[in-house]
Amino acid sequence: MPRGFRIGLPITGWPIWVQERWAAASRAGDRFDDSGCGAHLAGTTRKARQESCGRLLGFLSTNYPNRMSASPETWIDRSTVAEYVSWRSCSAISIAIDLCNLRGALSLICPDTDWSWLLAIARRIEAAAPRQRTKYHLVTSDRLYALGIELMDRAVADANAATRTAHAFQYRDGLLIAFLALVPLRSRTLTALRIDRHLAKVGDFWELDIPAGDTKTGCALDYRLSKEFSARIDLYLERFRGSMPGADKHAGFWPSLQSRPMCSDAIYGAVYRRTKDALGFGVSLHRFRHAAASFWSSHDPVNVRGMKDLLGQASFKTTEAHYIMAQSRLAGRALARVIGDLAKKPAAQLSFLRHLTSGGGRAKA
Repeated sequence: MPRGFRIGLPITGWPIWVQERWAAASRAGDRFDDSGCGAHLAGTTRKARQESCGRLLGFLSTNYPNRMSASPETWIDRSTVAEYVSWRSCSAISIAIDLCNLRGALSLICPDTDWSWLLAIARRIEAAAPRQRTKYHLVTSDRLYALGIELMDRAVADANAATRTAHAFQYRDGLLIAFLALVPLRSRTLTALRIDRHLAKVGDFWELDIPAGDTKTGCALDYRLSKEFSARIDLYLERFRGSMPGADKHAGFWPSLQSRPMCSDAIYGAVYRRTKDALGFGVSLHRFRHAAASFWSSHDPVNVRGMKDLLGQASFKTTEAHYIMAQSRLAGRALARVIGDLAKKPAAQLSFLRHLTSGGGRAKA
Protein backbone atom coordinates (compact mmCIF):
# COMPACT_ATOMS: atom_id res chain seq x y z
CA MET A 1 0.00 0.00 0.00
CA PRO A 2 1.61 3.33 -0.99
CA ARG A 3 2.67 5.66 1.82
CA GLY A 4 0.09 8.35 2.56
CA PHE A 5 -2.75 6.39 0.92
CA ARG A 6 -5.99 7.09 2.75
CA ILE A 7 -7.42 3.74 3.70
CA GLY A 8 -10.34 4.95 5.79
CA LEU A 9 -13.74 5.18 4.17
CA PRO A 10 -15.63 8.23 5.53
CA ILE A 11 -19.00 7.50 7.05
CA THR A 12 -20.73 9.17 4.10
CA GLY A 13 -19.26 6.42 1.92
CA TRP A 14 -20.59 3.59 4.06
CA PRO A 15 -23.58 1.58 2.83
CA ILE A 16 -26.75 3.48 3.73
CA TRP A 17 -28.13 0.75 5.93
CA VAL A 18 -24.84 0.61 7.88
CA GLN A 19 -24.99 4.37 8.38
CA GLU A 20 -28.51 3.97 9.71
CA ARG A 21 -27.46 1.28 12.17
CA TRP A 22 -24.56 3.41 13.35
CA ALA A 23 -26.81 6.43 13.83
CA ALA A 24 -29.32 4.33 15.75
CA ALA A 25 -26.60 2.94 18.02
CA SER A 26 -25.30 6.45 18.74
CA ARG A 27 -28.70 8.04 19.36
CA ALA A 28 -29.25 9.58 22.77
CA GLY A 29 -32.74 8.83 23.99
CA ASP A 30 -35.06 10.64 26.38
CA ARG A 31 -37.94 9.71 28.68
CA PHE A 32 -40.00 8.45 25.75
CA ASP A 33 -37.34 6.86 23.57
CA ASP A 34 -34.55 4.43 24.50
CA SER A 35 -30.94 5.37 23.85
CA GLY A 36 -28.82 3.47 21.35
CA CYS A 37 -26.41 0.84 22.64
CA GLY A 38 -23.47 3.21 22.05
CA ALA A 39 -24.98 6.42 23.40
CA HIS A 40 -23.02 6.09 26.65
CA LEU A 41 -19.65 6.20 24.89
CA ALA A 42 -17.40 9.24 25.10
CA GLY A 43 -17.04 11.20 21.88
CA THR A 44 -13.41 10.18 21.46
CA THR A 45 -14.25 6.49 21.90
CA ARG A 46 -17.08 6.68 19.37
CA LYS A 47 -14.81 8.50 16.91
CA ALA A 48 -12.06 5.85 17.27
CA ARG A 49 -14.55 3.04 16.61
CA GLN A 50 -15.98 4.87 13.62
CA GLU A 51 -12.53 5.35 12.13
CA SER A 52 -11.66 1.67 12.62
CA CYS A 53 -14.89 0.62 10.92
CA GLY A 54 -14.10 3.05 8.09
CA ARG A 55 -10.67 1.47 7.64
CA LEU A 56 -12.19 -1.99 7.41
CA LEU A 57 -14.72 -0.79 4.84
CA GLY A 58 -11.88 0.84 2.91
CA PHE A 59 -10.12 -2.52 2.85
CA LEU A 60 -13.29 -4.34 1.76
CA SER A 61 -14.09 -1.81 -0.97
CA THR A 62 -10.61 -2.37 -2.42
CA ASN A 63 -10.29 -6.13 -2.02
CA TYR A 64 -13.81 -7.52 -1.54
CA PRO A 65 -16.27 -4.98 -3.02
CA ASN A 66 -19.06 -7.57 -3.20
CA ARG A 67 -19.10 -7.84 0.59
CA MET A 68 -20.02 -4.19 0.98
CA SER A 69 -23.66 -5.03 0.31
CA ALA A 70 -23.63 -8.10 2.58
CA SER A 71 -24.49 -8.24 6.26
CA PRO A 72 -21.62 -7.22 8.59
CA GLU A 73 -21.66 -10.71 10.09
CA THR A 74 -20.19 -11.94 6.80
CA TRP A 75 -17.72 -9.10 6.23
CA ILE A 76 -14.79 -10.79 7.90
CA ASP A 77 -13.54 -14.09 9.23
CA ARG A 78 -10.16 -15.11 10.62
CA SER A 79 -8.50 -15.38 7.22
CA THR A 80 -9.88 -12.00 6.13
CA VAL A 81 -8.57 -10.42 9.32
CA ALA A 82 -5.13 -11.89 8.55
CA GLU A 83 -5.26 -10.23 5.11
CA TYR A 84 -6.44 -6.97 6.66
CA VAL A 85 -3.54 -6.97 9.13
CA SER A 86 -1.05 -7.57 6.30
CA TRP A 87 -2.71 -4.80 4.28
CA ARG A 88 -2.12 -2.26 7.05
CA SER A 89 1.30 -0.63 7.24
CA CYS A 90 1.64 0.23 10.92
CA SER A 91 3.00 -1.20 14.17
CA ALA A 92 1.63 -4.29 15.88
CA ILE A 93 0.40 -2.19 18.81
CA SER A 94 -1.50 0.10 16.43
CA ILE A 95 -3.04 -2.95 14.74
CA ALA A 96 -4.11 -4.38 18.10
CA ILE A 97 -5.73 -1.09 19.12
CA ASP A 98 -7.44 -0.85 15.74
CA LEU A 99 -8.87 -4.35 16.03
CA CYS A 100 -10.17 -3.63 19.54
CA ASN A 101 -11.93 -0.53 18.23
CA LEU A 102 -13.19 -2.47 15.22
CA ARG A 103 -14.66 -5.10 17.50
CA GLY A 104 -16.41 -2.32 19.42
CA ALA A 105 -17.76 -0.78 16.20
CA LEU A 106 -19.08 -4.08 14.89
CA SER A 107 -20.70 -4.73 18.27
CA LEU A 108 -22.65 -1.48 17.84
CA ILE A 109 -23.71 -2.32 14.29
CA CYS A 110 -24.49 -6.00 15.03
CA PRO A 111 -25.03 -6.21 18.80
CA ASP A 112 -26.41 -9.76 18.63
CA THR A 113 -23.26 -11.18 17.03
CA ASP A 114 -20.39 -12.58 19.11
CA TRP A 115 -17.24 -10.64 18.13
CA SER A 116 -15.12 -11.88 21.03
CA TRP A 117 -12.90 -13.85 18.65
CA LEU A 118 -11.74 -10.57 17.14
CA LEU A 119 -10.77 -9.26 20.56
CA ALA A 120 -8.80 -12.47 21.23
CA ILE A 121 -6.80 -11.91 18.01
CA ALA A 122 -6.09 -8.31 19.01
CA ARG A 123 -4.79 -9.40 22.40
CA ARG A 124 -2.52 -12.05 20.88
CA ILE A 125 -1.07 -9.48 18.47
CA GLU A 126 -0.50 -7.07 21.34
CA ALA A 127 1.15 -9.74 23.49
CA ALA A 128 3.55 -10.69 20.68
CA ALA A 129 4.46 -7.08 19.82
CA PRO A 130 8.05 -6.05 20.64
CA ARG A 131 8.20 -3.81 23.67
CA GLN A 132 10.12 -0.56 23.51
CA ARG A 133 11.23 0.95 26.76
CA THR A 134 9.78 4.41 27.16
CA LYS A 135 12.40 6.90 28.30
CA TYR A 136 11.01 9.63 30.48
CA HIS A 137 12.81 12.66 31.83
CA LEU A 138 12.27 13.04 35.55
CA VAL A 139 9.89 15.91 36.19
CA THR A 140 7.65 16.61 39.17
CA SER A 141 4.93 19.12 39.96
CA ASP A 142 7.11 21.55 41.90
CA ARG A 143 9.44 21.93 38.94
CA LEU A 144 6.57 22.55 36.54
CA TYR A 145 4.90 24.95 38.96
CA ALA A 146 8.14 26.96 39.22
CA LEU A 147 8.32 27.17 35.42
CA GLY A 148 4.76 28.46 35.21
CA ILE A 149 5.44 31.11 37.87
CA GLU A 150 8.62 32.17 36.06
CA LEU A 151 6.78 32.59 32.75
CA MET A 152 4.06 34.69 34.39
CA ASP A 153 6.52 36.88 36.28
CA ARG A 154 8.56 37.45 33.14
CA ALA A 155 5.42 38.43 31.21
CA VAL A 156 4.49 40.95 33.93
CA ALA A 157 8.00 42.43 33.96
CA ASP A 158 8.18 42.70 30.16
CA ALA A 159 4.70 44.22 29.98
CA ASN A 160 5.35 47.05 32.44
CA ALA A 161 5.41 49.66 29.68
CA ALA A 162 2.60 48.23 27.58
CA THR A 163 0.81 44.92 27.47
CA ARG A 164 1.11 43.28 24.08
CA THR A 165 -0.43 40.12 22.69
CA ALA A 166 2.86 38.25 23.12
CA HIS A 167 2.94 39.13 26.83
CA ALA A 168 -0.66 38.00 27.22
CA PHE A 169 -0.02 34.63 25.64
CA GLN A 170 3.14 34.13 27.68
CA TYR A 171 1.21 34.84 30.88
CA ARG A 172 -1.59 32.53 29.71
CA ASP A 173 0.86 29.70 29.05
CA GLY A 174 2.60 30.23 32.38
CA LEU A 175 -0.76 30.18 34.16
CA LEU A 176 -1.71 27.05 32.24
CA ILE A 177 1.47 25.20 33.24
CA ALA A 178 1.24 26.23 36.91
CA PHE A 179 -2.48 25.42 36.92
CA LEU A 180 -1.81 21.91 35.61
CA ALA A 181 0.91 21.42 38.22
CA LEU A 182 -1.64 22.18 40.94
CA VAL A 183 -4.70 20.58 39.33
CA PRO A 184 -3.62 17.98 36.74
CA LEU A 185 -6.89 17.72 34.84
CA ARG A 186 -7.41 15.53 31.81
CA SER A 187 -7.20 17.25 28.43
CA ARG A 188 -10.95 17.07 27.82
CA THR A 189 -11.81 18.72 31.15
CA LEU A 190 -9.06 21.32 30.85
CA THR A 191 -10.21 22.33 27.37
CA ALA A 192 -13.85 22.65 28.51
CA LEU A 193 -13.13 25.16 31.31
CA ARG A 194 -15.40 28.22 31.09
CA ILE A 195 -15.41 31.33 33.27
CA ASP A 196 -18.46 31.59 35.56
CA ARG A 197 -19.43 28.02 34.71
CA HIS A 198 -16.48 26.06 36.09
CA LEU A 199 -14.63 28.84 37.94
CA ALA A 200 -16.13 31.01 40.67
CA LYS A 201 -14.58 33.59 43.00
CA VAL A 202 -15.37 33.06 46.68
CA GLY A 203 -13.73 35.75 48.80
CA ASP A 204 -10.01 35.74 47.96
CA PHE A 205 -10.13 32.27 46.47
CA TRP A 206 -10.97 30.91 43.05
CA GLU A 207 -12.78 27.58 43.08
CA LEU A 208 -13.22 24.97 40.39
CA ASP A 209 -16.59 23.25 40.16
CA ILE A 210 -16.49 20.71 37.35
CA PRO A 211 -19.72 18.80 36.68
CA ALA A 212 -19.72 15.09 35.97
CA GLY A 213 -20.50 15.66 32.29
CA ASP A 214 -17.13 17.36 31.77
CA THR A 215 -15.03 14.54 33.23
CA LYS A 216 -13.95 11.22 31.77
CA THR A 217 -15.03 9.14 34.76
CA GLY A 218 -18.42 10.82 35.16
CA CYS A 219 -17.49 12.06 38.64
CA ALA A 220 -17.87 15.73 39.50
CA LEU A 221 -14.71 17.46 40.77
CA ASP A 222 -14.33 20.37 43.18
CA TYR A 223 -11.06 22.21 43.91
CA ARG A 224 -10.15 25.39 45.79
CA LEU A 225 -7.06 27.19 44.51
CA SER A 226 -4.63 28.88 46.90
CA LYS A 227 -4.90 32.59 47.70
CA GLU A 228 -1.58 33.32 45.99
CA PHE A 229 -2.54 31.46 42.84
CA SER A 230 -6.01 33.01 42.87
CA ALA A 231 -4.35 36.44 42.79
CA ARG A 232 -2.52 35.40 39.63
CA ILE A 233 -5.84 34.42 38.06
CA ASP A 234 -7.21 37.85 39.01
CA LEU A 235 -4.30 39.52 37.24
CA TYR A 236 -4.79 37.27 34.21
CA LEU A 237 -8.46 38.17 33.89
CA GLU A 238 -8.00 41.89 34.63
CA ARG A 239 -4.89 42.62 32.57
CA PHE A 240 -3.91 39.89 30.13
CA ARG A 241 -6.91 37.93 28.91
CA GLY A 242 -8.52 41.00 27.34
CA SER A 243 -5.40 41.53 25.18
CA MET A 244 -6.02 38.28 23.32
CA PRO A 245 -7.93 38.41 19.99
CA GLY A 246 -11.67 37.91 20.43
CA ALA A 247 -11.41 36.98 24.11
CA ASP A 248 -14.41 39.19 24.86
CA LYS A 249 -16.57 37.09 22.53
CA HIS A 250 -16.45 33.84 24.53
CA ALA A 251 -16.11 32.58 28.09
CA GLY A 252 -13.27 30.11 27.43
CA PHE A 253 -10.66 30.28 30.16
CA TRP A 254 -7.85 29.70 27.63
CA PRO A 255 -8.35 32.04 24.62
CA SER A 256 -6.55 31.37 21.34
CA LEU A 257 -5.33 33.45 18.42
CA GLN A 258 -8.43 32.42 16.46
CA SER A 259 -10.86 34.41 18.63
CA ARG A 260 -12.19 31.25 20.25
CA PRO A 261 -11.22 28.96 23.15
CA MET A 262 -8.13 26.83 22.64
CA CYS A 263 -8.78 23.30 21.44
CA SER A 264 -7.01 20.35 23.08
CA ASP A 265 -4.33 20.21 20.37
CA ALA A 266 -3.57 23.91 20.80
CA ILE A 267 -3.25 23.53 24.58
CA TYR A 268 -1.02 20.50 24.13
CA GLY A 269 1.20 22.38 21.66
CA ALA A 270 1.54 25.49 23.84
CA VAL A 271 2.48 23.51 26.95
CA TYR A 272 4.83 21.22 25.05
CA ARG A 273 6.69 24.13 23.40
CA ARG A 274 7.06 26.14 26.60
CA THR A 275 8.35 23.19 28.61
CA LYS A 276 10.74 22.11 25.85
CA ASP A 277 12.17 25.62 25.55
CA ALA A 278 12.71 25.84 29.31
CA LEU A 279 13.56 22.29 30.31
CA GLY A 280 15.11 20.86 27.17
CA PHE A 281 12.30 18.32 26.76
CA GLY A 282 8.59 18.69 26.11
CA VAL A 283 6.03 17.70 28.73
CA SER A 284 2.71 16.37 27.49
CA LEU A 285 -0.53 17.12 29.32
CA HIS A 286 -0.77 13.57 30.61
CA ARG A 287 2.75 13.81 32.05
CA PHE A 288 1.45 16.41 34.50
CA ARG A 289 -0.60 13.63 36.06
CA HIS A 290 2.49 11.43 36.33
CA ALA A 291 4.43 14.41 37.72
CA ALA A 292 1.84 14.96 40.44
CA ALA A 293 1.88 11.29 41.41
CA SER A 294 5.69 11.24 41.53
CA PHE A 295 5.81 14.42 43.60
CA TRP A 296 3.19 13.26 46.08
CA SER A 297 4.67 9.78 46.48
CA SER A 298 8.11 11.20 47.26
CA HIS A 299 6.98 14.00 49.63
CA ASP A 300 3.96 12.44 51.34
CA PRO A 301 4.05 8.66 50.78
CA VAL A 302 1.79 7.96 53.76
CA ASN A 303 -1.14 9.73 52.12
CA VAL A 304 -0.34 8.89 48.49
CA ARG A 305 -3.70 7.17 48.07
CA GLY A 306 -5.17 10.66 47.91
CA MET A 307 -3.82 10.89 44.35
CA LYS A 308 -6.86 8.93 43.24
CA ASP A 309 -9.04 11.82 44.34
CA LEU A 310 -6.84 14.56 42.93
CA LEU A 311 -6.68 12.90 39.51
CA GLY A 312 -10.37 12.04 39.48
CA GLN A 313 -9.65 8.32 39.06
CA ALA A 314 -12.66 6.32 40.17
CA SER A 315 -14.83 3.36 39.31
CA PHE A 316 -18.39 3.91 38.13
CA LYS A 317 -19.87 2.61 41.39
CA THR A 318 -22.31 5.13 42.78
CA THR A 319 -20.99 5.09 46.32
CA GLU A 320 -17.40 5.64 45.25
CA ALA A 321 -18.45 8.34 42.79
CA HIS A 322 -20.02 10.32 45.64
CA TYR A 323 -16.91 9.77 47.78
CA ILE A 324 -14.69 11.21 45.01
CA MET A 325 -16.95 14.27 44.73
CA ALA A 326 -16.34 15.02 48.40
CA GLN A 327 -12.62 14.23 48.44
CA SER A 328 -11.29 15.97 45.30
CA ARG A 329 -11.21 19.37 47.05
CA LEU A 330 -9.27 17.96 50.01
CA ALA A 331 -6.82 16.24 47.69
CA GLY A 332 -6.30 19.42 45.67
CA ARG A 333 -5.65 21.42 48.84
CA ALA A 334 -3.09 18.86 50.02
CA LEU A 335 -1.04 19.03 46.82
CA ALA A 336 -1.31 22.84 46.66
CA ARG A 337 -0.17 23.14 50.28
CA VAL A 338 2.96 21.06 49.72
CA ILE A 339 3.85 22.89 46.50
CA GLY A 340 3.13 26.23 48.17
CA ASP A 341 5.56 25.44 50.98
CA LEU A 342 8.32 24.78 48.46
CA ALA A 343 7.44 27.91 46.51
CA LYS A 344 8.11 30.19 49.50
CA LYS A 345 11.75 30.36 48.43
CA PRO A 346 11.46 31.06 44.69
CA ALA A 347 15.10 32.08 44.24
CA ALA A 348 16.39 28.74 45.48
CA GLN A 349 13.75 26.87 43.53
CA LEU A 350 14.54 28.65 40.27
CA SER A 351 18.26 28.05 40.87
CA PHE A 352 17.48 24.35 41.18
CA LEU A 353 15.39 24.54 38.00
CA ARG A 354 18.27 26.11 36.06
CA HIS A 355 20.61 23.45 37.43
CA LEU A 356 18.35 20.71 36.12
CA THR A 357 17.81 22.30 32.69
CA SER A 358 21.55 22.71 32.23
CA GLY A 359 21.98 18.96 32.66
CA GLY A 360 23.50 19.02 36.13
CA GLY A 361 20.50 17.47 37.81
CA ARG A 362 19.00 15.42 35.02
CA ALA A 363 18.16 11.90 36.06
CA LYS A 364 19.99 9.10 34.35
CA ALA A 365 17.96 6.65 32.27
